[in-house]
Amino acid sequence: MKQIQMYADLICPFAYLVHSSWRSIRGEYEGQIEIVHRSLALEYVNQAQTPKRGIEAELPILFLNEPDLPYAPWHAPESEWPVTSLPALEAVHCAHRQSPALGDDMAWAIRVAFFAGSRCVSLRHVLIELAGEAGLDPIQFEADFDRGVCKQQVIDDARYGWETASVPGSPTWILPDGELVHDFGLTDMSVDDNWRVALNTPGLTPSDRARKLAGILDRVIAG
Repeated sequence: MKQIQMYADLICPFAYLVHSSWRSIRGEYEGQIEIVHRSLALEYVNQAQTPKRGIEAELPILFLNEPDLPYAPWHAPESEWPVTSLPALEAVHCAHRQSPALGDDMAWAIRVAFFAGSRCVSLRHVLIELAGEAGLDPIQFEADFDRGVCKQQVIDDARYGWETASVPGSPTWILPDGELVHDFGLTDMSVDDNWRVALNTPGLTPSDRARKLAGILDRVIAG
């Protein structure tokens, strides 16, 4: 079994798209490839909360051609916007202790809860609920989360990703040979200080993006 390290933040919309593409082909690579989710917290490098206005400016363009992606504009009170993603990232590591597949399921459940359900994924009780929905052993998950057994791993991942590996951003795959992959055919856009968005290059369709990811995975298997 070959592992690919996915360095990403859970509230990064670009990572949501790549994770969705991986989920669409995951079954074809069962027993050959597994994704290990690493915590590339944006707040670690930015030293600030990931702003609601910034993400909301990107989403309408980024998700425009993603009809099957679970998404709805934020519809909870603004006060429930997650101030940090660190607890959610920790929760994924706790899930990974049960199995890499469950770690992937937990990361997906958190992303869907945030982008489609407007749930505050900073909160302990929300993460415990999502662990149950993702099929984890809830007793083990709650025990691991409450003891903080993965808390240090979240910071270690961010430090390694941003400072040692020098990843270009979220998401980045690190392949078994150490190659960094950041080009997933995603929409290229820029956001100015007034949250105005300029579309630079349209992204691939979901099916073409899945094929692009499959090409990377096939290369890893062949190597």
